[in-house]
Amino acid sequence: MTLSKTDGYVAAGFGRVADAFADNFTERGDTGAACTVYVDGELVVDLWRGSSGRGPFSRDTRSVMFSVSKGITAICLLMASEEGLLELDAPVAQYWPEFGGQGKDRLTVRQLLAHRAGLIAPDEPMTVEDLRAWFPVTDALARQEPLWEPGTAFAYHALTIGWLVGEVLRRATGKRPSDWLRDRIAGPLGLSMTFGTDADDADFAPLGEPLPTTAAAATIADLDLIERAMGMNGAFEGLNIFAAANGHDFLSPEIAAGNLVSSAHDVARVYAATVSDVEGVRLLRPDTIRDARLPVSAGAPFVGIDAGQRWGTGFMLNSATRQMAGEGSFGHDGAGGQLGFGQLENGVALGYQTLRPGGEPDIRAEELCRALRHCL
Repeated sequence: MTLSKTDGYVAAGFGRVADAFADNFTERGDTGAACTVYVDGELVVDLWRGSSGRGPFSRDTRSVMFSVSKGITAICLLMASEEGLLELDAPVAQYWPEFGGQGKDRLTVRQLLAHRAGLIAPDEPMTVEDLRAWFPVTDALARQEPLWEPGTAFAYHALTIGWLVGEVLRRATGKRPSDWLRDRIAGPLGLSMTFGTDADDADFAPLGEPLPTTAAAATIADLDLIERAMGMNGAFEGLNIFAAANGHDFLSPEIAAGNLVSSAHDVARVYAATVSDVEGVRLLRPDTIRDARLPVSAGAPFVGIDAGQRWGTGFMLNSATRQMAGEGSFGHDGAGGQLGFGQLENGVALGYQTLRPGGEPDIRAEELCRALRHCL
């Protein structure tokens, strides 16, 4: 099909996705974005458009995908579990003995991946140097007293979960998430995907000015706690995360829960390789996915509001507010509108990245998903 002002490829039968992508620019404020869809390991949508702030947005433009990171890190852990290197229902302390203090001895790896640890923000002040060194963060979290009895409640661990599950991976396999991503995922699939990057890299695009918020902002009961969670207690400005994400302080550490730098194409390709074979590469078995997408955390969180979200073992699951491709979808969205997911039954995978962070409400990714569901 002919694409007006949009570069890329759309297979027959997927024109609605191209239309929704174009509408995100003409009606919903996108300025530089990309969307990719695979079905049964085959590329059916690969679109990009706009400006990156450093020139035209291209297929290879990479940007911060925020919490899309969590889904990629979950895939690393699940691959290790398939290989018998760790057990999801074993206590975290089995692999990381120092973690077992302060009543955390019975928390399982699965519960940790489902935001049930009670360690949503560091109690000890952190610096960027601490984050880059890794161990000051993991040691501090191991010492920390949880906000609730671990395993009995949940609340979103915006960034700490990257160090928590990343240290389990390191203890069990000898590889941190960056290592596993490079050696076991990005390398075999031919991806340019990393946790963090050099802001001067030629293919890296900084985020632009956020879209305005038109809906009433939700009341946050404990703004200090949210700031500590989003800024790792002083390492960077947590309440201005979109601006922080363009800087060295945010990009230089390995933040396995928040600073994945990728293109939409590469995110979709990873999820495609979890639900199907992609040029001879298959990352996860179907039984692993079925187990990982069973709900573990849902309902009212210990801190914050109940937005209807559900989590399985590391993945955000489809819900009324994040429908993805419908029932059985698993993946993770990211601050500002980013999204990556797969669905086993249809063999479908999608990646969406945008350089203009969304305000509230932000329906850009959901409109793409709505169009995709019509095409399946």
